[in-house]
Order: sequence, then C-alpha cells, then structure tokens
Amino acid sequence: MIKLSNKGFTPLEMDSCSRIDYGNASEEIVQERRFLSLTGFTLLELLTAAAILVVVISGLLLTFVYCTVLNESNNNLVKATNDAQYVLEQIKGLPYEEISSYTPPAFGNLENESVTVSRTIGSTISEITVNVSWNERNGQKNFLLSTRIAK
Repeated sequence: MIKLSNKGFTPLEMDSCSRIDYGNASEEIVQERRFLSLTGFTLLELLTAAAILVVVISGLLLTFVYCTVLNESNNNLVKATNDAQYVLEQIKGLPYEEISSYTPPAFGNLENESVTVSRTIGSTISEITVNVSWNERNGQKNFLLSTRIAK
C-alpha cells in the first residue's frame, strides 16, 4: 500500500516493503534492509549514469568541434565565391577587345589566396574561367567560376 502526503510521493513514504519476507532474519536486520531498499542509489548505478553522461557529452563536444571546422570552411568558400564573382563582373564591364588583357586584382581575404583567369576568346563568344585557390586547414582548396560573354 502506498501512502500519499500533501507534499508528494517520496520513497520513504512507501509501506510496500512490510510485505517482503526476509526469512528468519532478526527485526533489526529487517528494519535495516527496509531502510536501505528505500533510500539512495548504489555505487554501480552512479558509475553507470556517469559513464553514460561522459559518452553523451563527448559526442556532443565532437559534434560542436566538427561544426566549427565546417563553419570556417564554408566561410572561406563564400569569400572565394565573392572574389570570383567580383572578377567576372569586372570582366563583363570591359569592352570585348580588352578581355584578353585583363589582370585580376590581388585579394587578401583568404590565406595564400591567388586568383587566375583563363580565357578562350573566339570571334563572337569568349569563355572566361576564374580560379580562386587558397590554403585551409586540410590543404589547398580551389573554386572555379565560369561564364560566357558574347561580342
């Protein structure tokens, strides 16, 4: 039978252990077993809970570190995209005859960034490719952006 008080249910308010048969144990041992069965956690339960908590927290920490590295890489890719787009917009603003002599500006947005422009110039259509390369944590990265310009 479970007794409920106005404060709520606690394990010490249970009277269910009075029905457990402890055999020929003395009344003092029976009272101690009743008390121990109603209070606290065992050391094994605490160690198990701590081990589970360590596994969960280390998994979350690894996820956080990976997301930070991924964020930095994506930020660099956006900078490279903006630089390549800037070069293409400058080339689009030139007269068709001056496309072959265009030199891209020096950018300093990324570590060891270099911008190269390759051109295939025809009589009426030119294909322009901008290559942005930079160093990142994992090594050399490249980004290519191409367009065609008509005369």
